[in-house]
Amino acid sequence: MEDCEDLKKRIRQLELEIEDIKSLSEAKARLLDAHIRELNQVYDALNEKFIELKERNEKIRKIEDELIRANKLSTLGELAGSIAHEIKNPLISIEGFAKRIQKTKDLEAIEKYSKFVEEEAGRLSNVLSKLLNFSRMDEPNFEQANINDIVDDTVLFMEHHLSRFKNIELSILKAKDLPLVKVDRIHIQQILVNLIMNAAQAMPNGGLIRITTGEEKDYVFIAVADTGTGIKKEIMDKIFEPFYTTKAKDEGTGLGLSLCKRLIDANKGRIEVESEVGKGSTFKVLVPYRDN
Repeated sequence: MEDCEDLKKRIRQLELEIEDIKSLSEAKARLLDAHIRELNQVYDALNEKFIELKERNEKIRKIEDELIRANKLSTLGELAGSIAHEIKNPLISIEGFAKRIQKTKDLEAIEKYSKFVEEEAGRLSNVLSKLLNFSRMDEPNFEQANINDIVDDTVLFMEHHLSRFKNIELSILKAKDLPLVKVDRIHIQQILVNLIMNAAQAMPNGGLIRITTGEEKDYVFIAVADTGTGIKKEIMDKIFEPFYTTKAKDEGTGLGLSLCKRLIDANKGRIEVESEVGKGSTFKVLVPYRDN
């Protein structure tokens, strides 16, 4: 009898333990469900925030694109004098030769003047084509290019423009037989225009802008050096940030160097800067001619 009673007690004890375990499991399950619901709510909230941030970032990117485009248009405005100068010369030649053609009946002279008109019209078309290309802001259109040719095309626009600054001297030293690089030549030209303009603005009392090209390891480079005010070490890390500028109000948007950084990144290159306060700065644009 005692064995039977002990057995019943043991069974009862086990039943109680099972009930406790069952109750504990149910409590854990309820707690787990609550945690899952809470995590789902957090996930939904975070997902909504992520979508919201993504939309905001897209809006910011579009605004940045528009501001950069506005900066480019501003640059074009500043280059208007140079562009007008480059267009004016062939137009004058075309007008002059057209008048000569009207006044002569000499077929040989007419043929000669017609060729001059054709050549000047081609020159004019080339300038306008470069101007239209400069105004675009697309994804990189990679092509094999000679860095020295890009420098020549850019200086074509810039030399006359630089005459509005005081006592600015332009020196160009191009290395021979440079390897071709695969870049968007218009992007590189845009970078160079911004760097030249910055160099001129850094020398309010005049000075020397030295443009050099060369080869460095697996890169071809264009260096733009000035003898201007220089850049303080404490702000060197900020100069490529959008809207950061040390220029006076209405003298700059702070987008020029930001645009340069964005364009050179798109062309798989980089920009290096060396500067000393009171002595000037050198910006070196490097583009790879080998796959790194």
